[in-house]
Amino acid sequence: MPLCCGRCVQQDVSEPSASRRTGGRVSPVGSQKELTSTTLDSSIASTTLDDGEDKLSVRHTQLHVRARSEHPRYPRRVQVLDAHVPWSSSIEGYRPTDFVAKSVLENDCTVKEGGWADPAEPDREAIARRGSYEHEKRRLPVRFDELGRPLNPVGRTGMCNRGGLGKWGPNHAADPIVTRFDPASGRLQVAAIVRSDNGVIALPGGMVDAGEIVSATVRREFAEEVLNLPSEAQRSEVTRLLDQLFAGGGGGKVVYRGYVDDPRNTDNAWMETVAMHFHCSPELGKMLALHAGDDAADVQWLEVGTPEYKKLYASHKMMIDMIDLDHCRA
Repeated sequence: MPLCCGRCVQQDVSEPSASRRTGGRVSPVGSQKELTSTTLDSSIASTTLDDGEDKLSVRHTQLHVRARSEHPRYPRRVQVLDAHVPWSSSIEGYRPTDFVAKSVLENDCTVKEGGWADPAEPDREAIARRGSYEHEKRRLPVRFDELGRPLNPVGRTGMCNRGGLGKWGPNHAADPIVTRFDPASGRLQVAAIVRSDNGVIALPGGMVDAGEIVSATVRREFAEEVLNLPSEAQRSEVTRLLDQLFAGGGGGKVVYRGYVDDPRNTDNAWMETVAMHFHCSPELGKMLALHAGDDAADVQWLEVGTPEYKKLYASHKMMIDMIDLDHCRA
């Protein structure tokens, strides 16, 4: 199963295929279906971001930047200027780089048992059933190009097809934002990993499995990526600490739900996430030692506001900045 928000590393990639012109023509396909329990658990589905959070997230995604940047495992994108990002703007002869990773094609769920990728041809009904956090938030239908491929809700990226993402349209992830006050300095810190593919600091997180509730993904990914412990005794103690921290999924607060400005995004496939905040009690903050798992090069308690913090991957800094500090002091 590919990992979330930047750690979905594809070891084998195909050569870029011939570019196809997508232009700016789009076609709506009716109202976006309501997200079901297969993508959101009841606590998240009923959560409404306040106006300030929603406006901040919309401003952040008006012009994606990282989604137009280079990715170490992607071919070069066609350059897209800020003014040409929205689909409403007209570009004569827009021909984005057409690319899909070999590993995505090899994991076609209609060909390979247990495959995690959509088939080569997009299925509009399947995309509608999957739902989109971003389209629901904007109260807009998913739009498709003349080839039947879903269109990125923010706009052009300079690349079409799916890149290294398995799903046409939204690829759902979950990001745990776990914080503590440093026992020594009293400053706010967040649990962060160093990505194994490019050395960038990021939140630990993962893709939401089919039928899995988001709060379960958050706990699973946090345990797998930052709490890799060798002994049974250590794992047993960590399980107890996680029970205290995550409180069965009810102890977290949703701080963001929507589009992620991710360098793996394309015109037809993009990352969306639910970010949930969990704050450690003083006792738990002292006891919760972090150990990097197989999908992270390193793990650390990162101090909020430092130069390293300002370079966090994708939209991670924006999501952490939306934390309600009163939730930390509660």
